[in-house]
Amino acid sequence: MDKQQEIEKQKNSNASILFIILNLILLAIFLNIGHATEDESMINLVCLAGGLVVLLAGYAFSYHGKPYRLGKWLFAIALLIGLGMLGLLLYAAALGKAFSH
Repeated sequence: MDKQQEIEKQKNSNASILFIILNLILLAIFLNIGHATEDESMINLVCLAGGLVVLLAGYAFSYHGKPYRLGKWLFAIALLIGLGMLGLLLYAAALGKAFSH
């Protein structure tokens, strides 16, 4: 019984990874529809990083155990990258506001 549950959990984990990748592709397509300026492209990248963080957070906190430790590491790395991108975007916006006369 325990072995069968582990197999089902692994199948669900693989399906979750597939859906995360599919959702990121769809988000990238959605954010790149239309003519985007350079500023809008930067905001779209931050939105894409935010989407990655949210989807990986759901995966990392849903699956527990030693085989799923990589998901937690990927979430931590994505969180750091996402926060860094958000910080750079806010910094660029503040610089733009400072130089507008």
